[in-house]
Amino acid sequence: MSKSFEVKLKGDPEAIIAKAKVAAKNKGVDFEGNGQAGNFSGLGIEGSYSIQADTMAVEITKKPFVMPWSLIESSLRDYFA
Repeated sequence: MSKSFEVKLKGDPEAIIAKAKVAAKNKGVDFEGNGQAGNFSGLGIEGSYSIQADTMAVEITKKPFVMPWSLIESSLRDYFA
């Protein structure tokens, strides 16, 4: 089961993704991509993203059973918005 949602970005997508790569690496999460599209995996979560203008479309394709969707979505929204 997967879940998709959108996040409005506040700032330059390339700068936001560069910052996300550093944060992901520090947490042991693999993060590959650029200001247009990419994917990530770690801590039991797998997903991908694409960016159009100031909107990031995120699709989570795998998550730990005990972790609620709402926690994943709110964490990503807090980070990227």
